[in-house]
Amino acid sequence: MDAPTPAPAWLDTARHVLNYISSFGVFIPLIIGLRRWGSLSAPARIIVGYFGFWALEAVVDRWSRKVLHTNMYLFHVTVLVETWLLGWAYYQAYDLKPVRRVMPWVGAVFTLVALADAFWLEGLNHENLVARAVQVPLMIIMILLYFEQWVREMRLDNPWHNFMFTVSVGLSIYYAGSVMSYLNDTRNPLAVSVMGFIIDASYIINLVLMTGALWREAQPQAGESYGPKAA
Repeated sequence: MDAPTPAPAWLDTARHVLNYISSFGVFIPLIIGLRRWGSLSAPARIIVGYFGFWALEAVVDRWSRKVLHTNMYLFHVTVLVETWLLGWAYYQAYDLKPVRRVMPWVGAVFTLVALADAFWLEGLNHENLVARAVQVPLMIIMILLYFEQWVREMRLDNPWHNFMFTVSVGLSIYYAGSVMSYLNDTRNPLAVSVMGFIIDASYIINLVLMTGALWREAQPQAGESYGPKAA
Protein backbone atom coordinates (compact mmCIF):
# COMPACT_ATOMS: atom_id res chain seq x y z
CA MET A 1 0.00 0.00 0.00
CA ASP A 2 1.33 3.42 -0.94
CA ALA A 3 2.18 5.80 1.86
CA PRO A 4 -0.25 8.72 2.29
CA THR A 5 0.83 11.84 0.44
CA PRO A 6 1.80 14.57 2.92
CA ALA A 7 0.34 18.03 2.46
CA PRO A 8 2.85 20.71 1.39
CA ALA A 9 3.69 23.31 4.03
CA TRP A 10 2.25 26.19 1.98
CA LEU A 11 -1.12 24.44 1.73
CA ASP A 12 -1.30 23.85 5.48
CA THR A 13 -0.38 27.50 6.11
CA ALA A 14 -2.98 28.73 3.63
CA ARG A 15 -5.61 26.46 5.16
CA HIS A 16 -4.95 27.76 8.68
CA VAL A 17 -5.07 31.39 7.51
CA LEU A 18 -8.37 30.80 5.72
CA ASN A 19 -9.73 29.04 8.78
CA TYR A 20 -8.97 32.04 11.00
CA ILE A 21 -10.55 34.41 8.47
CA SER A 22 -13.67 32.29 8.12
CA SER A 23 -13.94 31.82 11.90
CA PHE A 24 -13.49 35.42 13.04
CA GLY A 25 -14.69 37.23 9.93
CA VAL A 26 -18.26 36.66 11.14
CA PHE A 27 -17.79 39.47 13.67
CA ILE A 28 -17.95 42.03 10.83
CA PRO A 29 -21.53 41.28 9.67
CA LEU A 30 -22.54 40.73 13.29
CA ILE A 31 -21.46 44.27 14.21
CA ILE A 32 -23.14 45.70 11.10
CA GLY A 33 -26.38 43.93 11.93
CA LEU A 34 -26.42 44.90 15.60
CA ARG A 35 -25.72 48.57 14.79
CA ARG A 36 -28.65 48.75 12.35
CA TRP A 37 -30.93 46.21 14.00
CA GLY A 38 -34.00 48.44 13.85
CA SER A 39 -33.90 48.80 10.06
CA LEU A 40 -33.56 45.09 9.25
CA SER A 41 -36.22 42.76 7.88
CA ALA A 42 -37.16 39.59 9.74
CA PRO A 43 -34.90 37.31 7.59
CA ALA A 44 -31.98 39.72 8.01
CA ARG A 45 -32.37 39.74 11.80
CA ILE A 46 -32.27 35.96 11.80
CA ILE A 47 -29.08 36.04 9.73
CA VAL A 48 -27.57 38.42 12.30
CA GLY A 49 -28.40 35.77 14.90
CA TYR A 50 -26.73 33.22 12.63
CA PHE A 51 -23.54 35.29 12.65
CA GLY A 52 -23.86 35.77 16.41
CA PHE A 53 -23.92 32.01 16.85
CA TRP A 54 -20.84 31.54 14.66
CA ALA A 55 -19.01 34.31 16.54
CA LEU A 56 -19.65 32.46 19.79
CA GLU A 57 -18.65 29.17 18.16
CA ALA A 58 -15.34 30.66 16.98
CA VAL A 59 -14.39 31.52 20.57
CA VAL A 60 -15.56 28.19 22.00
CA ASP A 61 -13.78 26.31 19.19
CA ARG A 62 -10.40 27.89 20.00
CA TRP A 63 -10.94 27.21 23.71
CA SER A 64 -11.90 23.59 23.04
CA ARG A 65 -8.84 22.96 20.89
CA LYS A 66 -6.52 24.43 23.51
CA VAL A 67 -8.11 23.08 26.70
CA LEU A 68 -10.05 19.96 25.67
CA HIS A 69 -7.80 19.10 22.70
CA THR A 70 -10.89 18.34 20.60
CA ASN A 71 -13.66 20.26 18.92
CA MET A 72 -15.53 17.33 17.42
CA TYR A 73 -18.58 17.81 19.64
CA LEU A 74 -19.04 21.28 18.13
CA PHE A 75 -19.67 19.76 14.69
CA HIS A 76 -22.80 18.13 16.08
CA VAL A 77 -23.98 21.39 17.66
CA THR A 78 -23.27 23.65 14.70
CA VAL A 79 -24.96 21.50 12.06
CA LEU A 80 -28.19 21.57 14.07
CA VAL A 81 -28.19 25.25 15.02
CA GLU A 82 -27.05 26.39 11.57
CA THR A 83 -29.78 24.43 9.80
CA TRP A 84 -32.52 25.72 12.10
CA LEU A 85 -31.42 29.37 11.85
CA LEU A 86 -31.10 29.32 8.06
CA GLY A 87 -34.34 27.37 7.77
CA TRP A 88 -36.06 29.99 9.93
CA ALA A 89 -34.76 32.77 7.65
CA TYR A 90 -36.10 30.97 4.59
CA TYR A 91 -39.39 30.30 6.37
CA GLN A 92 -39.79 34.07 6.76
CA ALA A 93 -38.90 34.66 3.10
CA TYR A 94 -41.09 32.01 1.44
CA ASP A 95 -44.57 32.93 0.24
CA LEU A 96 -45.82 29.40 -0.48
CA LYS A 97 -47.97 28.23 2.42
CA PRO A 98 -47.52 24.48 1.65
CA VAL A 99 -43.74 24.90 1.87
CA ARG A 100 -43.97 26.89 5.10
CA ARG A 101 -46.39 24.33 6.54
CA VAL A 102 -44.06 21.38 5.99
CA MET A 103 -40.83 23.09 7.09
CA PRO A 104 -41.28 22.59 10.89
CA TRP A 105 -41.85 18.87 10.31
CA VAL A 106 -38.75 18.62 8.12
CA GLY A 107 -36.83 20.47 10.83
CA ALA A 108 -38.06 18.04 13.47
CA VAL A 109 -36.98 15.03 11.39
CA PHE A 110 -33.57 16.58 10.76
CA THR A 111 -33.19 17.23 14.49
CA LEU A 112 -33.80 13.55 15.19
CA VAL A 113 -31.22 12.58 12.55
CA ALA A 114 -28.64 14.98 14.00
CA LEU A 115 -29.22 13.74 17.55
CA ALA A 116 -29.00 10.11 16.43
CA ASP A 117 -25.76 10.93 14.65
CA ALA A 118 -24.35 12.59 17.77
CA PHE A 119 -25.32 9.98 20.35
CA TRP A 120 -25.66 6.74 18.41
CA LEU A 121 -24.39 6.59 14.81
CA GLU A 122 -21.08 8.50 14.94
CA GLY A 123 -20.77 9.77 18.51
CA LEU A 124 -19.76 13.16 19.87
CA ASN A 125 -16.07 12.38 19.44
CA HIS A 126 -16.36 11.77 15.69
CA GLU A 127 -17.37 13.87 12.69
CA ASN A 128 -21.09 14.08 12.01
CA LEU A 129 -20.98 12.56 8.53
CA VAL A 130 -24.61 11.41 8.54
CA ALA A 131 -26.07 14.74 9.67
CA ARG A 132 -23.93 16.64 7.17
CA ALA A 133 -24.95 14.27 4.39
CA VAL A 134 -28.58 15.13 5.14
CA GLN A 135 -28.02 18.84 5.80
CA VAL A 136 -26.28 19.72 2.52
CA PRO A 137 -29.04 18.53 0.13
CA LEU A 138 -31.67 19.93 2.51
CA MET A 139 -30.05 23.38 2.38
CA ILE A 140 -29.63 23.20 -1.40
CA ILE A 141 -33.36 22.40 -1.73
CA MET A 142 -34.25 25.45 0.38
CA ILE A 143 -31.95 27.64 -1.72
CA LEU A 144 -33.47 26.35 -4.98
CA LEU A 145 -36.98 26.93 -3.65
CA TYR A 146 -36.11 30.55 -3.00
CA PHE A 147 -34.63 30.96 -6.50
CA GLU A 148 -37.80 29.40 -7.92
CA GLN A 149 -39.87 31.91 -5.96
CA TRP A 150 -37.74 34.76 -7.29
CA VAL A 151 -38.25 33.63 -10.91
CA ARG A 152 -41.96 33.05 -10.36
CA GLU A 153 -42.44 36.57 -9.03
CA MET A 154 -40.77 37.96 -12.20
CA ARG A 155 -39.22 40.77 -10.20
CA LEU A 156 -37.77 43.68 -12.16
CA ASP A 157 -35.37 44.97 -9.52
CA ASN A 158 -31.71 44.00 -9.44
CA PRO A 159 -31.48 40.57 -7.76
CA TRP A 160 -28.22 41.58 -6.08
CA HIS A 161 -30.18 44.26 -4.22
CA ASN A 162 -32.36 41.54 -2.68
CA PHE A 163 -31.05 40.33 0.66
CA MET A 164 -32.14 36.70 0.55
CA PHE A 165 -31.19 36.32 -3.12
CA THR A 166 -27.60 37.37 -2.39
CA VAL A 167 -27.54 35.23 0.76
CA SER A 168 -28.78 32.26 -1.28
CA VAL A 169 -26.02 32.69 -3.87
CA GLY A 170 -23.42 32.73 -1.10
CA LEU A 171 -24.88 29.69 0.63
CA SER A 172 -25.10 27.76 -2.65
CA ILE A 173 -21.36 28.32 -3.20
CA TYR A 174 -20.56 27.22 0.34
CA TYR A 175 -22.67 24.05 0.33
CA ALA A 176 -21.54 23.12 -3.18
CA GLY A 177 -17.95 23.45 -1.94
CA SER A 178 -18.80 21.28 1.05
CA VAL A 179 -20.19 18.54 -1.20
CA MET A 180 -17.07 18.49 -3.40
CA SER A 181 -14.76 18.38 -0.40
CA TYR A 182 -16.36 15.20 0.96
CA LEU A 183 -15.35 13.36 -2.20
CA ASN A 184 -11.75 13.39 -0.97
CA ASP A 185 -10.10 10.51 0.87
CA THR A 186 -10.02 11.65 4.52
CA ARG A 187 -7.30 9.10 5.32
CA ASN A 188 -4.85 11.05 3.18
CA PRO A 189 -3.23 14.13 4.81
CA LEU A 190 -3.12 15.91 1.45
CA ALA A 191 -6.80 15.20 0.86
CA VAL A 192 -7.68 16.49 4.34
CA SER A 193 -5.79 19.73 3.71
CA VAL A 194 -7.44 20.18 0.33
CA MET A 195 -10.84 19.48 1.88
CA GLY A 196 -10.28 22.08 4.61
CA PHE A 197 -9.02 24.60 2.05
CA ILE A 198 -12.11 24.15 -0.15
CA ILE A 199 -14.55 24.42 2.76
CA ASP A 200 -12.94 27.54 4.24
CA ALA A 201 -12.45 29.24 0.85
CA SER A 202 -16.06 28.62 -0.17
CA TYR A 203 -17.29 29.83 3.22
CA ILE A 204 -15.26 33.05 2.91
CA ILE A 205 -16.89 33.73 -0.49
CA ASN A 206 -20.23 33.09 1.18
CA LEU A 207 -19.27 35.36 4.07
CA VAL A 208 -18.35 38.22 1.72
CA LEU A 209 -21.65 37.94 -0.15
CA MET A 210 -23.74 37.69 3.02
CA THR A 211 -21.89 40.61 4.61
CA GLY A 212 -22.48 42.73 1.51
CA ALA A 213 -26.17 41.80 1.52
CA LEU A 214 -26.48 42.67 5.20
CA TRP A 215 -24.64 45.97 4.76
CA ARG A 216 -26.99 47.00 1.95
CA GLU A 217 -30.04 45.84 3.90
CA ALA A 218 -28.93 48.02 6.80
CA GLN A 219 -28.73 51.17 4.67
CA PRO A 220 -31.61 53.67 4.89
CA GLN A 221 -34.15 53.11 2.11
CA ALA A 222 -32.18 50.14 0.82
CA GLY A 223 -35.08 49.14 -1.36
CA GLU A 224 -37.80 46.55 -1.33
CA SER A 225 -37.11 43.36 0.56
CA TYR A 226 -38.70 39.90 0.73
CA GLY A 227 -40.96 40.08 3.68
CA PRO A 228 -42.16 42.57 6.27
CA LYS A 229 -39.77 44.53 8.41
CA ALA A 230 -39.48 43.03 11.86
CA ALA A 231 -41.33 44.87 14.57
